[in-house]
Amino acid sequence: MNSPNNPEPSNLAIYMQQALRPISNKYLYSSYVNSLPLRSYYKLLEFGSGIGAMAELLARRLNEGQLTCVDISNRYLTKAKKNLKDYPNTTFFKGKLVNLDLQHGEFDAINIHYVLHDVLKENRESLLAEMFELLQPGGKVFLREPLNDRHGMPSEEIEELFANAGFYPLCVEKKKVRFFGEVYTACFTKIPEMRYFLS
Repeated sequence: MNSPNNPEPSNLAIYMQQALRPISNKYLYSSYVNSLPLRSYYKLLEFGSGIGAMAELLARRLNEGQLTCVDISNRYLTKAKKNLKDYPNTTFFKGKLVNLDLQHGEFDAINIHYVLHDVLKENRESLLAEMFELLQPGGKVFLREPLNDRHGMPSEEIEELFANAGFYPLCVEKKKVRFFGEVYTACFTKIPEMRYFLS
C-alpha cells in the first residue's frame, strides 16, 4: 500500500489494479464519469490518477479537450502512460501539485476521486488553495470521497476545507455505494469573490 511518505505501490497493487481495470471501468467508474457535467472541449486535471483507469474514461469524453494526469508515483504514471497511449489528448505530471509548472487559470475542471483523504492533513489546505488558482473563474472541482472512519474523512472537514479555499458547493450528496460504502459526492465551483470576503 502506498502512502504520502512512500508513494510507490507494490508490484501486487499494480498487478491487481491492472487486472481489475476493465471491471472497475464498467461497474465502478463509468456511471460516475458519465454523470459529470463535462464539455468535450474542457481542460481537465485529474488529481491522483493512479494507473489511469478512470482517466481513460475521462479522456474519451474530452475528445476536443485536454486531460492532465497528476500523481506522486513514478510507477503509477508509467502504467497510466501505457494504458492511455491511444489518447493523444492526455499529458502526465509527477509530483505534488503545488510544485508543478502548471498555469494558473488553465483548467475548466479538476477531478478528485478517492484521493483527498490520502493527502496529509497538514497539506490539504495548501492543496485546495493551489487548485483554486489553477481553475478558471467558475471552474469546477468534482469530488468523491469515502466517509468511513478507517479509510476516509468526515464530510464536515471536506466542506470546511473547500469553503476556506473560496469554493462554493453546487451539489452535494451522501449515500451508500456498492463496493465503496458511505460516499460523499460533490461539485464545487470557484467563486473568486468568496476568497475576498473570507480574507
